Amino acid sequence: MYLGFSLLIREADDIKGLFSKIKEAGFDGVEPTFHPQGIPSPENYRETAPKLTQIAKEAGLKIPSMRGGPLFWTTFSSDDPILRNEAVELAKKAFECLKIMGGDTLLIVPGKWEGNILYSKVYNNALDTAERISKIAEEYNITVGLENVENKFLFSPLEWSQFIDKIKSPRIKVYLDIGNLVSLGLGYPDLWIRELGRERIARIHFKDAVELKSTTYLLQGDINWDNVMKAIREIGYEGWIIVELPLYKRYPELMIESTGKALRGITRI
Repeated sequence: MYLGFSLLIREADDIKGLFSKIKEAGFDGVEPTFHPQGIPSPENYRETAPKLTQIAKEAGLKIPSMRGGPLFWTTFSSDDPILRNEAVELAKKAFECLKIMGGDTLLIVPGKWEGNILYSKVYNNALDTAERISKIAEEYNITVGLENVENKFLFSPLEWSQFIDKIKSPRIKVYLDIGNLVSLGLGYPDLWIRELGRERIARIHFKDAVELKSTTYLLQGDINWDNVMKAIREIGYEGWIIVELPLYKRYPELMIESTGKALRGITRI
């Protein structure tokens, strides 16, 4: 099992110091975000991805995966085919970027359910986009992890399993976010893990949460981490556990240090 730190990088000057702190805190890798105002971005990734990879390597960190960023939220399941095409083209760029950095998993949010469209149409639109992206993912040898978020779409492990199974591609799986499940009141994370099973889970995000309220820092919420880790071990998951939490506005190194300590305690690494 490997420990990762997910983040949005905005300032190039901060990367070396930030990565060093992440390594010192006991993390094995970093998960950057493909963001229009970030590093890397859909506009500059051919220039910035190699530099980011080199800095990570010098710090002793891997880049196993990347968050796809906010642009997929409004395009992936849109009723507008032009916007869905944009999601496919964005995925191509993200795959190329990820290959440069040596990663193998791209997190994508599968759109969202909005008030002007039937749920069944959102479902079918998202399914269509996922199937198209899966074919490109196979060419790049990249796995897409579709994340459960506050998008009012796919509400249970059964619905997620049915959605993933319909695509019939080993390149489309779930990027399971433990904190999001609890903050949204969607049930027990350990049962989600067992329902989805090892074959449907690409990666796992850790953050704590206050039930039906908000996510929070590790060991500050309601999640029973012993139950979560028991389920993870039962299904035979041995991949990356990646923390997805905001840095403190001041003294971010303290957040990195305390989070690394909490994560190692939870996972017993």
